[in-house]
Amino acid sequence: MLLVGIDTAIILAGGYATRLRPLTLTRPKALLPILGKPLLDWILSNLRSAGIKRVYVSVRYMSNMIKERYNDGSDYGLKIEYVEEISPLGDGGPIPLIVEKFSINEPFLVVYGDVFSDVSLESFIKFHVERGATASIVLTRVDNPSRYGVAQVGADGRVVKFVEKPQGQPPSNLVNAGFYIFSPELMKYFPAKKPSKLAVDVLPKLVEDGLLSAYIHEGLWLDIGVPKDYLKANLSALKYLMPEGFISPTSEIGDNVEIIKPVFIDENAKIGDNSVIGPYALIGKATIVGSNARIVNSLLLDNVVTESACYLKGAIVGAGSHIGRWVRISPGVVLGDEVRVYDEVFITEDVTILPHKELSDDIIEEGKVIL
Repeated sequence: MLLVGIDTAIILAGGYATRLRPLTLTRPKALLPILGKPLLDWILSNLRSAGIKRVYVSVRYMSNMIKERYNDGSDYGLKIEYVEEISPLGDGGPIPLIVEKFSINEPFLVVYGDVFSDVSLESFIKFHVERGATASIVLTRVDNPSRYGVAQVGADGRVVKFVEKPQGQPPSNLVNAGFYIFSPELMKYFPAKKPSKLAVDVLPKLVEDGLLSAYIHEGLWLDIGVPKDYLKANLSALKYLMPEGFISPTSEIGDNVEIIKPVFIDENAKIGDNSVIGPYALIGKATIVGSNARIVNSLLLDNVVTESACYLKGAIVGAGSHIGRWVRISPGVVLGDEVRVYDEVFITEDVTILPHKELSDDIIEEGKVIL
């Protein structure tokens, strides 16, 4: 349902996502899958459900992959246009440029392209309109706020203090969830035509002038900053959105396979005989798991092959990778796309392997990066 004219959104999806490497060496962060769908698919679906019609996507890194998937947005029930960042603009820089270029003259949403959540944007818009706010921000509670922008909210629902990544005692456990509504007249608070950070250059000024209203989100919210966060996002999405799991009708499950719910097994995946899958195993499209395998708390992206008697726990395996027989992969391991691991290899905890590597020897040094 469309509410009081807010039908426009800006998605910020131009970042390099260096902390998510090796997964983002071969794709932009916004195209990393959550439960088999790119993160940006989830965001666009949420926008459409809130009555958004027009979406401007700020892109830079591997932008062609995003443009090729979404085109003009018609397949998603939206009108999408792209704004290419020639040089990095931060999360604040693209906003006034887009407002000026497309003559946006009504309040609009701003959404980060790297957050997975069930924030009700319809409720957020309604909150903003009913308060008669000029600027609104979604806040959510986290256990460790030191990684984020932290807000303190006054009795009247306005943000009274905002501290980016506090060093000492944070003012609260309410953090910036990456959703805003701004009115065009607020562009005077943005640095003119240069890179800027919302949390440093813009939000403190809005707080100082008493203009920033706080909408508190109590549900699912996951910031995808590093591979561990990305795995957690998939496992949490499975837990909360598909507690009974999902097994595609086009998948093939072998004889004597034990499925420990919840698991997610995508289209055309194959699970070999006598394997034990789950709990919290996500198997991508056309991925083949050999016989007598054990996979738990792990994410295998599309077109992965694991041969017989593999053991994977707490790992991420990039698309198109090939895992040999009797391979054991430990918690915290991240394989980039198209990695080849030969038979009987053991990989210890927190090892990172870049795309297109071949591995024939054990890795026993924790935290090692294979370049």
